[in-house]
Amino acid sequence: MIRSANRPILDQRVNLWWYALALVPIVLLGWLSLINLIPTLLMTLFLLAAVFWLASLTMAVIAKLRTPHPESRS
Repeated sequence: MIRSANRPILDQRVNLWWYALALVPIVLLGWLSLINLIPTLLMTLFLLAAVFWLASLTMAVIAKLRTPHPESRS
């Protein structure tokens, strides 16, 4: 059996629009928890999701800034 070369685990294409889309349910969860439409205990889930979202966004922006862009030919 021939083994293929290992593929990278991380995808190098970073699309920051997904972070804006993911922020909608996170903010909705926090807002519904604050106005007591859902149990206030879910505020901890909101805080956890917000911290992970912020950490993930930070890493994605760093990855986006570190990737070399092809030089434009003029």
